[in-house]
Parts: sequence; structure tokens; C-alpha cells
Amino acid sequence: MEKLILLEIGAFSIKACEIEVSRRSRPPLWLAHRVLPDGAHEHPEKVVETLRGLLREAGTRTKATRLIVTDPDLVVRSLNVPSSDKHELEMTFGFAMTEVLPLPLDELVVDYETATKGRSPNPNVVMAGAPKATIAKAIDVAERSGLRVDWVDVGPLAAARAVSELSRTEGEGYYLVVVGATTTTIEVVVGDQPQLVRSIRMGGELITQEIARRLEVAYEAAEGLKRAIAIQASEEIHQLDGFATADGIVADGVRAIVQEVASSIDYFAIQRGYTDIDRLVLVGGSSAVERLGVELGDKLALKVERPGPRQVLRLIEADAFVEDSSSNWVEMTGAVMRARTHDKGVKYVNLLPARVRARRQHRRQLMLVGAAGVVLIGAGALLTLQRYQQLQQVQATQTSLTTQLGVLSGQMARYATYGALAQGVRSARSTVTQQLASSIDFPQLLTQIAGATPSDSWLTSLSIGAPTTSTGGASGLGVSFSLEGCSQLAPAHWLDSMSKLSFLENLWVSSSTLTPPGNTTPSCGVGVPSAEMVEAGMTTYQGSAIISNNFAQYRSASYLRQLGASS
Repeated sequence: MEKLILLEIGAFSIKACEIEVSRRSRPPLWLAHRVLPDGAHEHPEKVVETLRGLLREAGTRTKATRLIVTDPDLVVRSLNVPSSDKHELEMTFGFAMTEVLPLPLDELVVDYETATKGRSPNPNVVMAGAPKATIAKAIDVAERSGLRVDWVDVGPLAAARAVSELSRTEGEGYYLVVVGATTTTIEVVVGDQPQLVRSIRMGGELITQEIARRLEVAYEAAEGLKRAIAIQASEEIHQLDGFATADGIVADGVRAIVQEVASSIDYFAIQRGYTDIDRLVLVGGSSAVERLGVELGDKLALKVERPGPRQVLRLIEADAFVEDSSSNWVEMTGAVMRARTHDKGVKYVNLLPARVRARRQHRRQLMLVGAAGVVLIGAGALLTLQRYQQLQQVQATQTSLTTQLGVLSGQMARYATYGALAQGVRSARSTVTQQLASSIDFPQLLTQIAGATPSDSWLTSLSIGAPTTSTGGASGLGVSFSLEGCSQLAPAHWLDSMSKLSFLENLWVSSSTLTPPGNTTPSCGVGVPSAEMVEAGMTTYQGSAIISNNFAQYRSASYLRQLGASS
């Protein structure tokens, strides 16, 4: 069963979990949260060290990873656009993103997902983008920690996905405010898709740091004092040293966040027409601050809902992993929900850079080619092994003869038999030349043949015979092919593709049989154009060709140079 790690690297902490990707929902295998050491944002090696320690403690060997990005520079927009192909959409969104993020297009990562189901002429499309350097930095940390990032999920989209699942209000909108460590995200959500997203650089960790600085206490003590104030604890807390100062800092921080959130929501409501929304959902690690929800409700005259971490994590059956006072898990929950989605026909946002995607695709292609090559190479493995052993013997003989010649060259006057030995060496060189004249790099030959075979045919056997000369004058090794194809067009496609290999001459198909004859139901869906009216079915056919004597992979010249002989 496939396993997957979900990873979120924040400014002050790392969150991670591991799940089994299956048809039925299962609780995560583990869930972990680690606070980053001081100065980690300036020294990535500290983040790598912390992540490696987390993975060691979890005891996981899983490499496949989905990264969750929650950076303030992340941009999410919902647009109604005319239907167009994938390339046109990417170009449209790319240029639209440069208007929001002041960077050249080649320095951005942009992707989209279609929110409207069906084939509407003007589908609702959600686009997301971020600076390529931001994404690359997070991927670099993950890969240096031993992980392989295959997907980059978007924090605001993940948060909306999780919160919308908590309270299904089909078609109704709400404001979603996620108060994180250093960033607060404000979203307008309709259904489960954000329509507008704005991030501000304010969060709970900044309040904690200000308490620690002003009171000159450790970070842990400042965090504890902030939490006590947040939940409006008993009167005993009011007697602690520095309570009044800390309470004032919390109040100032809350007012600043409320002011920014209110300004954004007022803009959304007035400029964008979202005037009928009467609900605000407040989540995040700092949403536990009681006065934050109260002041937001009073300031905006909205109904404020505050689902806790345990309630959010219950969506993925992970509520038993954490206490109610734990950090923000809403983005992680939404990312797990997306990872468990098995709808292959839907396009989702993935901010994995094109360079990384190409590298992953190339690796998969190499694995597929390697698997196909094993079958082809197996057919000629015995012949190749025999040739290799012969070459080793010849090389050993040549090395011995060269050593003897070196000795004899200095003793020519003393040994009258030097002439005979020299003649033996010439004879051995002639033997080497004859043996290597038809030595072909069979793995390379088979790889080129396999790569040229069209997708609607597959090779069932291949045999190479003795050198031959055709009536047309072509000379070289004879090769016979046995193949199967998806239709009676397969032999023609095969001939067309193989004719592009310059070293094959006299290429011909000697026989072709449709099995069963007259069957009009295709045996596979590959390689038969819909517009071509042909009898489809499994077609068995045989072909032949001659490997020309000027095949580029003949090895006689190179081996003779290694043996010190002339070609």
C-alpha cells in the first residue's frame, strides 16, 4: 500500500504526518510538530536538522512527499475565463499573476484548477502562484532531509477545503481567517473554493516574541503567558509579574490583526460585491485568543465560528493525536483530504516547478524503458555474454603477447625465434580483427529498436542470424522480428517507424495475420486513429531486415585501439 508524507514548513515550526493512500479512510500513521530553533529562517541547515530529527523519531522510511506552502507571497484568485486549452490557460494565468507579484514570468510558479464541474463555456477557475525561489527553498530543505517532493499543495486552498467540510452550506459564502505564526490569511470562500485571498505579515508568534523581548523572559515563558491571557484564565494569573505588560501587548497585537482583517473584508465586500456574507470562521494556532474572535465579531458585525484543532483533525480521524491547545492543523488537514481524493479526471493545483516535474517524469520514463529493456536484452543476453567472454580472453592473450614482445624486443639479437613469435602476434591480431569485425553492442542495438517500435505494436521475439547479402546488394547481419499489434495498420506503422533507423536495410514485413479474422472490436485502444476505418483486432506479423556493416555501434575499431592494433 502506498504511503505518503504531508509536510508543512513554517517560519517557526514544522508539521508533518504520514498516511496510507487507499480507497477507505484510515487515521494517519503518525502526526508530529517541532518548533524550529532560533535563526532557522536565516540558516536552512537548522531546518534540515530539525526535519531529519522528526523523521528519525517517527521511524519512517517513506520518501514520497506532498509539500504544503503557506508563504505570504502566495497568491490565489478565482476567475471566470473562456474555455481554452491547457497551454493557453497557463499563459493567461501567468501574465495575470505578474500583475499581482512584481516578478518576471520565468521566476513564478503558476497553476490552476477548475472549480466548476461540467463543461461550462465560462468555467470558474482558481489560479495560484508563488515566487519560484520560495517553492525551491522549501523543496531543497525536504530533499536535503531525504524526502522526494512530488506535489506542492497551496495552504489557502487546503484551509478552505477543510473548513468547508466542517459545515456544508452549498452555495453560501463565508469569510475564512487563518491566524498563523507570522501570517494571517483572509479568504472569501464560496462552497469549498476561495474566490479572493489576502495574506498579511501578522500572527501569534510575533506577539509572543514581543512579550519575551519586553519582559526579558524565555520564549516558552512568554508563550505560556500569552496562552493564559488568550483563554482568560483565573484571577491568579493576574497576579503574575509582567501580566499587565503582556496583556497590553496581546491587546495591541489583537487590535492590529483585527484592523487589517476588517480592512480586507471591507474591501472584499464593497469593491467585489460580497455584501451578503454574514459568517466568519476563525482558525489557526492563534485563534484561541478569546478577544480576537470577540473583537472581530464586534468590528464587522459578523457571526464568528471558531472550530478547534481537535474538531478540524477529526475530519481525517487524527483528533486523538493532539491536545485542544495545539497548533494550527487546518492546512495539513485539507492537504490530507486532497491526497485521499481519487478522482483522476479532475485538475488540481500543483505548484511543483516544471523543472522538478520534468526530472520526476524523466526518472519514471527511465524506469519504464529499463523494464522494457530487460525483456529485450534477455533475448540476446546469452550471445552478449559469450562475446564478452571471448573479448576478455582475447584481451588477456593480447596483454600477454604484448608483455612478451616487450621482453623479446630487447633480446632480438639473442633469440633467433623472434621472427616466428612476431608472425604469431600478427596472426593473433588478424584473429582479433576477424572476431571483432561483426561484434555489435547488442544492448544499444536493442534499445534503439525498442525506442523506435510504435506504441500500437510490441515485440515478441527477435533473432539475429549470420551475415547475409540481399538481392539489392545490402550486406550485414540478418535480423528477424516477430510482433503483435492492435490492428492491421500496426505493420505499416512499424515499417514507417523502423525505416527511420539508418542502420536497418531491406526492411520488410513477410506476413500479417488478424486474430480472430473479421473481428471489428479493437483488442486495445492504442495507435488506431478514430477516423481510420480498419479491421481492428490482435494482429500477428513477422518482419525482417539487415543490420548494415556500417552500423555505428560496431566495436572493432575501439577494441583494436585498446589492444594497440590497427583497424
